[in-house]
Amino acid sequence: MRSETATKSSSLSDETAALLSPYEGYSIDIDDEYETNVGELIADAHDADLEAADVGLLGIPSDTGCVAGARGSRFGPDGVRDNLTHGTCYNPELDIDISSGLNVVDFGDVSVAHTDLLETHDRVERVLTEVTERGIFPISIGGDHSLTYPTAKALMNATDGNIGVVNVDAHHDVRHSHGGELSAGTPFRRLLEDDSGKLDHENFVELGLSGWHNTKEYVDWVRDNGAEIVTAREVHRDGVDPAVERALEVATDGTDAVFVSIDIDVLDPAAAPGTCAPSPGGLLNHQVLEIAYQLGRDERVKGADLMEVAPPLESDDITAQMGAAVVTQLFGARKEALEA
Repeated sequence: MRSETATKSSSLSDETAALLSPYEGYSIDIDDEYETNVGELIADAHDADLEAADVGLLGIPSDTGCVAGARGSRFGPDGVRDNLTHGTCYNPELDIDISSGLNVVDFGDVSVAHTDLLETHDRVERVLTEVTERGIFPISIGGDHSLTYPTAKALMNATDGNIGVVNVDAHHDVRHSHGGELSAGTPFRRLLEDDSGKLDHENFVELGLSGWHNTKEYVDWVRDNGAEIVTAREVHRDGVDPAVERALEVATDGTDAVFVSIDIDVLDPAAAPGTCAPSPGGLLNHQVLEIAYQLGRDERVKGADLMEVAPPLESDDITAQMGAAVVTQLFGARKEALEA
């Protein structure tokens, strides 16, 4: 539920609005009086009354931080949005209908600085801090994973106490740098070492680490400092429920809010080939959708992002379709959280 102390206003400040480019809109191909397309649910935030908004989408079309694989995730926001319109507002598995009782707005895209990663991060942080302070649940669509530093930092800014973070990812992303550069491999070390001190190691979770993709030194650093690691193999062997229970227990212990980051490369590349760092042995579609649902419906979770969907790296939109499914799953989870 939205915070009682959230700022109430019908529109964004002029300073924040100047950093955004509105999304042109969702194209609905088939009009059926008996169903509601997901695209019909989403209002343009620039024309909507933000006092009533529950969830806000934000695109971050930047992949400047991708230094170790093929770029292309700057096209992720549009790729996911285009595929949102392939879905309807009811899920018979969950028995949740989001066609009413959930107000979703789209803030468009942050006007990124492709040659200045830190400037892009600053713009994202400024936009999302205001969105979060308004009591709107933000779902950011990237973009490379370096962008989770500003998306989660915004929750730090908007929260009086500490936060927890769950990274659903095949990779640890706690590097010092890539050859001296900030990158998609550095966001969680930056958050853990942030001057605000609002993320303790004991409230950080790596969920989905898999295969031959991670350095022992960094994994040891995560464990030795008290963070939790739940590997993909553990999810395959033991199931999603205990993994999510462990993640929430750690992330919510003594914190006031939790941020969830989902890197699409947590999936096996057979399920998500369109990403810059495909990870054989990763999670399966149904596992990630269930993780997104279970985490997203917890009222202590106050923000999320979806990163690394790269449509140019595939030919048939498989990964973008899965990204849209994850976002829609989060919509359903948020409706359940609001009704709890």
